[in-house]
Amino acid sequence: HVQCTHWFHLIGSRAGMLSAHGRCFTFDARADGFVPADGVGMVVLKKLSAALAEGDPIVGVIAASAINQDGTSNGLTAPSALAQEQLELEVYDRFGIDVTQIQMAEAHGTGTALGDPIEIAALTQVFRQHTQERGFCAIGSAKSNIGHCESAAGIAALSKVLLQLRHAQLAPSLHAQPANPHIDFAASAFRVQTELGEWPRPAAHPR
Repeated sequence: HVQCTHWFHLIGSRAGMLSAHGRCFTFDARADGFVPADGVGMVVLKKLSAALAEGDPIVGVIAASAINQDGTSNGLTAPSALAQEQLELEVYDRFGIDVTQIQMAEAHGTGTALGDPIEIAALTQVFRQHTQERGFCAIGSAKSNIGHCESAAGIAALSKVLLQLRHAQLAPSLHAQPANPHIDFAASAFRVQTELGEWPRPAAHPR
């Protein structure tokens, strides 16, 4: 995604989608919109068996994948919590993923007062169906660091996760204090990763 002209900034500003502060305040009480960014990324996908057989350096393994869409909602800036819950449940249940073994979640986290609470609410509901444990999963968003790369935002988020796996560290999300009052992190499985931290490998399962 490379935005070469000023038109997107004009349209986004008129729609009230852009941060007036020029910062992406993901999960923060000051959340007031996103910050446009440019980005280009690429990964090489390969069957694990082939990568192992050919001695490729393996940074991460995709355990499961699925997609859906919001359906009817209040608009682009108001995602559907129900649709997000359905997608997450489908992935965890179909592929037998134990949510208590998930140590890190990379959120969409656009830094909007409405979108961020919806995303965390959906994740919280799904995790609660499997565990009542709180605060065990770090969460963050690359958008707080580099902005929203639009169509390249997904590859930016994936790149962040892979780099964290490679270096066994959890990167901090920026601008997350004071917390958004509409997100009850204390009652959820999640804690915002606000500082650089080690990511040790658990004894019984992968990161």
